[in-house]
Formats: sequence, C-alpha cells, structure tokens
Amino acid sequence: MTLSSAVIGLLVALATAQQPQYPPAFPLQPSLASAYNNAPSVLPNILDSSAPNAQVVCSGYKASNVQQSSSGIQADLTLAGTACNVYGNDIKDLVLSVRYQSQSRLAVSITPKYLAPHNESLYILNERFTPLPGAEDGCSNTTSDLAFSWSNNPTFQFMVSRVGSGETIFSTYGKKIVFEDQFLELVTSMVPDYNVYGLAESFHSFRLGTNYTQTFWNAYNLDNDQLPDVNGHSTHPVYLETRYGNGSSTSHGVYARNAHGQEWLLREDSITYRTIGGSFDFYFLSGPTPKEVISQYQVGIVNTPIMQSYWSLGFHQCRWGYLNWTNLRDVVELYAEQGIQLEGIMNDLDYLNLNRIFTNNANYPVGEGKEFLDWLHARGQYYLPILDPNVYAPDPTNASDTYAPYDRGVELEVFIRNGNNSLYYGMEWNGFSVWPDFSVPQAQQFWTEQFVEYRKKLAFDGFWLDVSDPTSWCTGSCGQYQRSLNPVHVPFALPGDPNTSIAVDFRYPEMFNITNATEAAAASASRASQMSAYPSMTLAPSPVLRRTLATPGVRNINFPPYAINNFLPGHSLLKQVIAPNATHLDGPYNSTEYELHNLYGHLSGNATYNALVEVYEGKRPWFIARSTFAGSGSFAGHWGGDTNSDWGDMYFGISQALQFSIVGIPYFGVETCGFNGNSDMELCTRWMQLSAWFPMYRNHNNRNTIAQEAYRWSTTAESTRRIMNIRYSLLPYTYTLFHKANKAGETVLRALAWEFPDDASLKAIDNQFMSGPALLVTPVLAPLATTVQGVFPGVAAGTIWYDWYTLQKVDVVAGENKTMSAPIEHQPIAVRGGYIIPIQKAGNTTAMSRKSPWSLLIALDKDGKASGELYLDDGINIVQNATKNVEIEFSKGMLSTKVAGDFQDGIPLANITIAGASALPKDISLHIDGAACETAVVEVKTGGDVTYITGLEGVTTGGAWQNDLTLKLVY
Repeated sequence: MTLSSAVIGLLVALATAQQPQYPPAFPLQPSLASAYNNAPSVLPNILDSSAPNAQVVCSGYKASNVQQSSSGIQADLTLAGTACNVYGNDIKDLVLSVRYQSQSRLAVSITPKYLAPHNESLYILNERFTPLPGAEDGCSNTTSDLAFSWSNNPTFQFMVSRVGSGETIFSTYGKKIVFEDQFLELVTSMVPDYNVYGLAESFHSFRLGTNYTQTFWNAYNLDNDQLPDVNGHSTHPVYLETRYGNGSSTSHGVYARNAHGQEWLLREDSITYRTIGGSFDFYFLSGPTPKEVISQYQVGIVNTPIMQSYWSLGFHQCRWGYLNWTNLRDVVELYAEQGIQLEGIMNDLDYLNLNRIFTNNANYPVGEGKEFLDWLHARGQYYLPILDPNVYAPDPTNASDTYAPYDRGVELEVFIRNGNNSLYYGMEWNGFSVWPDFSVPQAQQFWTEQFVEYRKKLAFDGFWLDVSDPTSWCTGSCGQYQRSLNPVHVPFALPGDPNTSIAVDFRYPEMFNITNATEAAAASASRASQMSAYPSMTLAPSPVLRRTLATPGVRNINFPPYAINNFLPGHSLLKQVIAPNATHLDGPYNSTEYELHNLYGHLSGNATYNALVEVYEGKRPWFIARSTFAGSGSFAGHWGGDTNSDWGDMYFGISQALQFSIVGIPYFGVETCGFNGNSDMELCTRWMQLSAWFPMYRNHNNRNTIAQEAYRWSTTAESTRRIMNIRYSLLPYTYTLFHKANKAGETVLRALAWEFPDDASLKAIDNQFMSGPALLVTPVLAPLATTVQGVFPGVAAGTIWYDWYTLQKVDVVAGENKTMSAPIEHQPIAVRGGYIIPIQKAGNTTAMSRKSPWSLLIALDKDGKASGELYLDDGINIVQNATKNVEIEFSKGMLSTKVAGDFQDGIPLANITIAGASALPKDISLHIDGAACETAVVEVKTGGDVTYITGLEGVTTGGAWQNDLTLKLVY
C-alpha cells in the first residue's frame, strides 16, 4: 500500500483518539520545568581522566586477629595507612568473614566492624529484601571445591581457587581493598581473553567482552529505552565465567550481594568492582559446568524460579492505543478469524481514568468491562492490564478531586517521605504522585486491599507492573507545593500528543526504503514536515559538570563523589527517578532511596505477587515486572523494556533472554515487532518467529505507531500460524522445562555453549540458542534474507541433528557454519538426537491444546537411543493435589515409560514418530502395566528414515500416562 495523506491522517487520528483521558495542561508550569532542569549534572568517573585512581592514592588494609577453623576464617582489617577519603570517608576498621557454605559455594564478606543501629542499612543488605544464604550442615574446608588464601604483603589481598586443580578463579593480589562510606573498590585479575556472561540487565552481546562497563542504576529512558551498553531496568550483580583449555572447560560464578548503585569495569586483564555504598558480600560458585553454576546460584542463593501457570505460556497481545472494550474484542475476534492462537489481551494505560491506577475511564466503563470479561473468559482467554506502583496525589484545594487509594495510603502511613514528615511528591503518568514504601509491612496491606477492591469491579487475570524502576519525571519532590496544579501533564510531549513532533512516529526499520520505497518516501517527507512544524518539546539535558568532591565527615547522597555512568541526562542520579535523598519508613534506619533504589522494582514486584495470590485464592498469578533484582524470579517474570522496531533490537533480545536464564528469571520476553517506531511486514514476521521461543510471548507497540498485530499482514499471519502451532504443540515440553527450573534451577532457553561446554567455538554465539536440551533455533535476524547460517554443535563427537520439519538428518560436518534455506515464512529448527519430546496438537488456546491426544517425537542418537521427561499437573494452583512425572526411554527398539504420581489427564497416546529409524519392524507389541494389549488397530509405516506409529489411541483410551507402558518393535 502507499502511505497516502489519507493514511497519514488515519494514523494521526488513531494516535490521538485517547486524548480526553489526558490532562489538557501542556507543558507544565514554568516553575516545574525549571525545577526539572535545575539539578546539576556530573561527569562519570570512567569518563573523567582527572579523577583520582583509588588504587594509587589509597592505603589498603592489614589483617589481624585472624581466627581460622574448618568452617571458615574471621579477621579484623585495619586501614594500613592514612585515610585517602577519595570518594567518601574511609572506614578504618572492618571485619573479614570467610564461610564454606556448601561443597560448591564459598562466601566472603567485608563489613564495617562498628555499626550503629541507625546506620546498619547503609552497609548491610537486609535479608528481608533478598535471600541471604547460610551454610549447609557439615560444610568445611575439607569438603569444599574452593579454597580461600590471603596475604598481608604489602596489604591485605585474597584469592579463591579450585581445590583439585589449583586454578585461581578470583584474585585481588597486587591490588588494594578500598572501603569508604560512599565508595568501595575491589579488583580481580583475569585470564587473557576471558569469557564472562550475565550482569543482567544490559542491551549488549551475550559475551560481555574485555572493554565494557556494566552500570547498575535502574532507570528508564522514554525517548529511547533500549540503548546499548548502558544501565537498564534491572540489577543482577552476578556473572558466569567459562575458561577453555585442552579440549575441555571449567566454569564458575561470582555474585556480589549489594543493591547500591555500582559499576563493573571489564578490562583487558581485570574486572574492577565499584559501588557507592554497602559492603563486600561475595559468593563464589565452583560449577564446574555452566549449567551447574546457574543451578548453584538459583538453588543455593536467590531461590529457584516460580512455577508459571500453564496458560502463561500462550501468546498475548497488547498495544498502547486500544480505544475501548469494543476495540479489545475486535482484536480478539480478528485473531480467531485468522486462525492465530491468542491467550491473553492486554491493556496499556488506555483504560485508566487520567492514568490513575485501580480506575476506569469513560471509554472503559466497568459494566461493559464485566460483559467483555465474561465473554473472554468463556472462550478460555485472559485479560491482563498494566499497573504502575505510583499513586495519584489529589489537589488538596479541590474538594472534588478525591482519590481513595491516596487517602487510604496516608491513613496507613505507607508512602515514601521527603526526608522529613512530608511526603515525597514526584511526577508520573497521572501527574504528581506518591509511592508506597514496599520495604515496610503496612505497604503490603495497602497494596492487597487495592487489588481486592478493584477485582470486585473487574475480574482481571494478572498485572504487568510498569515504571517500577521507580520512574519520576521531575527532580526531587517537585510536587511539594504544586499539587494544586493537579491533574497535570508530564513535563514533556507524549507519543500521540497533538501538535508535537511525536504525534505520529514515521520511523521504519532498516531496508524499508528498499521493500516499500513509495511508503518510505512518504513517511520520510511527513516526518520532516512534522519536525519542522512542531519542534521537540522534550527537556534539554543539563550542562555536564565535573564530579562532586568528597567532604570529610559528610555523605552526599544526591551527588556522590564517585559518579557512576548513569545514562540519563547529565548522568545524575536525580534524573527521572525518585531522588536518592527520599526517605523510607523502616525505622530505626530511615533508609534513603540511595540505599534502596535498585530494590524498588523487586520489592514492589513481591508485594504485587503476594496481593495477586490473595486475590486469586491460591492460583498461580500471571505477573511480570519491568524492574527486577537478584531473587525476583521466585515471584515474577520480566520483559526487556521498550524495544525499537529495528533489526538490532530484535537480535539483542536473544542475549537478554540468556542473561535472565542465568539469573533465574526464565519467564522473559520482549516487545515483539518493536514498541517504538513502526514495524513492517518483514521485521514483524521474523520477530514473531523469534519470540515464539521466548517463554513470555507478547506483541506490544506505542500508540503513535501503526498497528502491528500478527494478522495485519497476510505473510506475517501465515508465518505466525506456522510457528505458533509449533510453540503450542511443544507446550508439554516447555512446561516440563519450567518444572525443572522450579525444582532444580535448570534453564529453559539456553546458550549453545551451556549444552556443549567444551567447544570453545561456541563461546560468543548469541544468534542461535536452544530451547531446553533438545531444540536448536536459528532465527533470521537481518532484512531481505532468504537464507541463514548456523552451526550444529557436537557433530565431531557424533551428535545427530534432525530438521524439525522433515525429520531428516541435517547434512553438516564438524565446524561448518551451514547455510540453510529460510524464506520469509520459514524458521530453521533442529532436533537433537538422543531426545524424546512429548507433543500435543496445537489448539486455539493452551486449554484446548491440553485436550489433544499425545504424541511422542523420538530423535535417535548415534547408538539408536533417546530419552525424555514429562511433568504434568493442573497448571493452575500453587499447591497441587496431584502431579505426575513420566520418564521415557527408547533403546534397542523398545520404548518404555516410568510413571510416578497420581495426576490423571485421561488423554490417550495417539502417535509415535521415530527419526533415524529406517527399517520397517516385522511386529509390534504393547504392554501397559505389564499386561499385553491388542495392537491390531496400530499402524506402522516408514519413509525417509522415519518410522511412524499411529492408531495407539485405540489401546491407550484410559490415558497415555495412567500406567507404565512398554512398546517393543521387532525387526
């Protein structure tokens, strides 16, 4: 089609159709805009060549009073010379504690020796916020895989090594420990060309490289959220390192339990760890394989991922710009008409009254909403609206501007304060707002009450918690004396605001000018005209200043002397978040946001999960959070932020997903087809193919862009039907992976290097990945491509790979980067020999899919063997009345199952397909629980090295997994 003036007019109309719900005042009063821009900026230390080097100017520490035992080491550390006070005030006396916590885990902490009750939170991360692992019974230095050694020459330094090989995995030798009240630094030497992964969340290649700085200060950039190589929405200070040599590898993990703003400087021969507060609290994991490191971190430290509901693995559609309940219904019906699965429909801000949480506006009346939800639930589908953690603060001078959640929060004293008895009033979508302090118990009561009351109005099925970084679009408590202006617009133009340069987004992905030349020209001209007519109304960044100097005896928490490389305007910690000097209610500590900022998304997420559990009366909540911390996976999923509609953003989503596999948040997904900017047919088609493998599968975009539901382009619709049928048929396999993640800290999506840990050629691959151990995905990640290249690991050792679609062996040699055909509607998928995959034919929802007869796909290895697993439960409840585990083996022509558990689904086994079996068996026998079954109705045929067994439903009518089953093929 041509992007004509009529179409452009329609885009503008769609983008601005929801304007009545937004306050008309724009921009804000000058006083507020001035306050927003008034805070100074700083130059990050890593960019400041004049910043002192703490390793040069600081003295380090000396150890004394050393007490060693089989369980660990305790010692005093005393400043070895004059205090340098380079980026804060040196702490003279520290305590070293080394604990052998398990065979695979060693803990090393360095904390101030003298802590007053009122300042403990400055240095100690409370175990109420994230797990604090302890020692397992019987652990000692004689049972540990790891050893701790230290020296006082010239100052205190330590080393962690493997007991068996003596390999050093962490060493501060030759470096100094720096410990100040606002700056900590520790440097470990690294092997050449090291391989480090993790440190989520970053928009970066999966292998982090040796010239990279990971900053942790949770933040959101409305203009361009997914910037590469900067701090993101989450803080997970843990990394996995893999070392190769002599045809094998070893892996280990390092976790720094600290929530303060921090940086990890990955350089050629070292990693420097710096924080602006807290203590050193390290945990070393011995592995020695990547998968063991990940499991040790999740099981032993942060807790394993929550078990998702079965239906959460379906596909979900969202858009900022759905006009009303009728619009939502139309979308649901159009997906059905096109034969594309849809599990849940989501609302962005559109449903809220003036963007105030727990409300509905006139376009989304509650009565009509109840009718819509009754209709939706009857179809087996779900409704999942947005939720923000901030609470609108009404105008105190206007008696009609009332808001019950605010009044209840004031009554319960749950809101964050402004350093004194007044509340902290920041700026969010709804205008001036306050934020619940989720570090105190009464906030949970408040939050749960709001959920319970709102669900009496509308039977929502889950929430996605947005802007929980926590975001505030002004500097400091800007609403302190301006609440009489409420309701007000945020201090910048929003996508879709009329008479602005972002009323309509005319950006399109790379190569759109080739595939859609006429439309691209029209969009480019329209964008130029729009920008000329409506200059940008976003706020200009503040001038860059030099860092704040340390003042003896003073803690400067708004502008700390060490400036981390926060990517927001001016690099200031004050910008677009609750200010660091805002105070919490956790007396006697009165912690500030400086200490707890990176925990807000984690704590608000935990409170949201708990409230949903209360609302759903024991059912597993559907819940994803934008901002997370170490341990969030035990209650939340996560999405990767506001992606842009371009090919690079699609590619980086793979590394994000693998990062969150490491940190224990497997329920991860991205804004498929892109959130900002317009997608096109080719990009959206390829992205729908890729995201079909991400556990959280959602299409979501901005209200000033064109609609991008999967049915919008016929090619995208056809491709989506194909890939989604595969996804839904594999739900039993994926659900079993989630069960293993929940029980043992295993991963769902996997890097190739984790499944084949001794192959050094795989160390940097992040354009392919695996779903569990059995499926290899090679997505198309570039425009205009009809082929794609990929590797097939393990071939040199005899691994067989089968094409998913034909079940023929992939013709590939060891080390080959194979070129595969990948026309627009096709995505290459391979099955690994040696695995058995349980399958159910895809229905239009997960519930319908679960009613389909069972099939088994058996992919034989070089020895003619294969194995698999299946986990079953009701898929809904947190506590199960019955479960079932099925172990499936195939060897020497015989299939056998071992069944444990009482869950019964009553679904028969219909088909068995054996890839790699070319000969037609002469006979077949089937025994269920030892009793022979009549097999006259069973048909066996072969073709193309594949054996097909059908008709089994006639002899497994009681259910495929009711009893142990043995199927013998006689050749």
